[in-house]
Amino acid sequence: MPLLDIHHVAVKTQDLDGTDRFYTEVLGMTRAHRPEFDFPGSWFDIGHTMVHIMAGWAGLDTEGKVPHGGASVDHIALQARDFDGFKRTFEAEGVDWRQFSIPSANLWQLFVHDPNGVLIELNFDVAGEPANATGPDDTNPYIPGKF
Repeated sequence: MPLLDIHHVAVKTQDLDGTDRFYTEVLGMTRAHRPEFDFPGSWFDIGHTMVHIMAGWAGLDTEGKVPHGGASVDHIALQARDFDGFKRTFEAEGVDWRQFSIPSANLWQLFVHDPNGVLIELNFDVAGEPANATGPDDTNPYIPGKF
């Protein structure tokens, strides 16, 4: 009875348009078919995993308030390619971002918040990056507790 993969992550919002734009235009996710529900929302595909966006009454917490940030979930980590391209997109979109390098793991990382305060961590396998990739530099470093 093994676990196989993450099926989806659900994000609550009251800014469906801004959240949809972030996930499509900033992160480059693809819209997926979403069944009809009694609340607004969107579904996005990324590999074998999906991101479900829940708005309207489903985007509120149990007290009827608008949640912000990750609550008990610290962040969502996604595998990605083209570190430099994402960094250029974040800069062009005016999205606040941070970067980090873990040489011992052959890993570069970018960190951004979606419009609802959910921290998104993008992980890049250095070996899979283009030969001319520059990766993290000394601008916008990730400092624990500061972002």
